[in-house]
Amino acid sequence: MIAPQIIVTPPAPSLARRIALAAAAGVVLTAALIGSTVLMPALAPASQSRHCGEYTGCVSTLFLAWDPGRWIALAAAWPLLHLLRLHPSWQIALAAAAYLVAIWQAALAIMSADAGAGLALVLFSGLIAYPAAAWVTMPHVSVRTRVLTAGAALGLFGLASLLVQ
Repeated sequence: MIAPQIIVTPPAPSLARRIALAAAAGVVLTAALIGSTVLMPALAPASQSRHCGEYTGCVSTLFLAWDPGRWIALAAAWPLLHLLRLHPSWQIALAAAAYLVAIWQAALAIMSADAGAGLALVLFSGLIAYPAAAWVTMPHVSVRTRVLTAGAALGLFGLASLLVQ
């Protein structure tokens, strides 16, 4: 007689655990981005860098490292989310990327009026985007909710783009 196979699927993580792990991923990725941006000028000697000035030091290298660094952080999100066993990792990373681009554009618009508030928004962007993306990509969330959140991110991006120009 053939014994029946029993397939055991692991329980889905609770909403609180999913949000907490996504927030941790957001903090780790933001810390890595800020750390690499701050570390970049330290690795290039000031005397050899054409981006270092007499009065400002190597502050301009921070801005040069920020742009590629944020896209590298977005690319690193999928493996980190997969390591944290947040599934579907690629959907969370993709949704978070859309939210982050909108948040970064809003931070750029805010920085023209209040640099501190814009910088705070950049620092907390991962803490906002990754938990929101983890929630939106849960299986039981309706398509309507997903469309509304994507529309809100697109609207934020559009409004911030108008304000920057």
